[in-house]
Amino acid sequence: MVEKAGGVRDLEREDLPAVAALFQKTFRRSEPARPSMVSYLSETLFDHPWYDEEIRSKVFVNPDGNIGGFIGVFPSRLELEGRLLRAAFAGSMMVDRHEQNPLAGARLLRAFLSGPQDISLTETANAVALGMWQKLALPLDIAYSLNWLRVLRPAGTAIQIAERGMKAARFLRPVASLTDGIIERAGLKGFRVPPMQGIGRTNFWDASREEFSNAMLKLAERFPLRPQWDRASLQWFMDQAEAKRQFGKPSWRIAENRSGDLVGCYVYYGRPGGIGWLLQALCAPNVAGELVDDLFAQADAAGCVAVRGAGHPWLTPELISRKTLFYGRAFFVAHAKDKSLLQPIKAGEALISGLAGENWTRLIGDDFD
Repeated sequence: MVEKAGGVRDLEREDLPAVAALFQKTFRRSEPARPSMVSYLSETLFDHPWYDEEIRSKVFVNPDGNIGGFIGVFPSRLELEGRLLRAAFAGSMMVDRHEQNPLAGARLLRAFLSGPQDISLTETANAVALGMWQKLALPLDIAYSLNWLRVLRPAGTAIQIAERGMKAARFLRPVASLTDGIIERAGLKGFRVPPMQGIGRTNFWDASREEFSNAMLKLAERFPLRPQWDRASLQWFMDQAEAKRQFGKPSWRIAENRSGDLVGCYVYYGRPGGIGWLLQALCAPNVAGELVDDLFAQADAAGCVAVRGAGHPWLTPELISRKTLFYGRAFFVAHAKDKSLLQPIKAGEALISGLAGENWTRLIGDDFD
């Protein structure tokens, strides 16, 4: 059914070329969308393993009948202590010519929140989107919104950050590398990670995807609110995450204690000269510090100039004590009519981000050829 112009309706497959073009214009400021992006939108929005006909992405239709706004919606299946929940994550939200449609974003968000899901979430709200959530009296969750950065090579980090706003800054990479080398040779190693001494309580090792998947399924049971993954659905999310290569190749790591018991796992992206990115980390509370140390050491050895990540409440105390910077970049917000569903989130005991959230998608931080 065609909605009247100027309204919000569910996304249809035939809308995807227009949505892809709007995405490129809003977030990439680049050439028209390529067919690969259209097919990717089709795969992630319509062929999602938890696709729900009643929980779909929304488009805003301009008075002229063209699509002028979009909010991506990723359905999810969560469980809370045996109770199955319908959930939905709000992904990319965009409006063309916002000054002409000042209420379009708010209408898209309201349409999303009025869906049949038990709980509505986002882990990637920018400052503008956060303002819209807050106008509805829905505050951000601080614990899951604490984005962080651990600098390893300061000059290289500065250049990487500068490149986000000025591509020409990449020509200064050799100078940054030389500068960081001088800093290290001068003995100013305050940014670098000290070598790990001896054998700790925990043994970390590179894992295969299958081994990592098994670890994720087992460790997820520690969280009262978590995805209702099975092996097939988790593999789909891992496939999507592995396809993101702008930040480098993903490294899958597993941790066991001295008795051979599984106690942790994490996956991060990294490449020489780039800023590594932690996608997901799960662990027993008593090994969080060793997980952070191993992550930093791995990123340093891989030649990363820094490593960053989104909010992992169970890692925050260890990050704070290891010269880590915290900043606001992407914000986490959750809403449910049944407020008891939010308690695990407020307590920092919910597995609802990264592979369990929406950061697996290539729409966040990746390019399309």
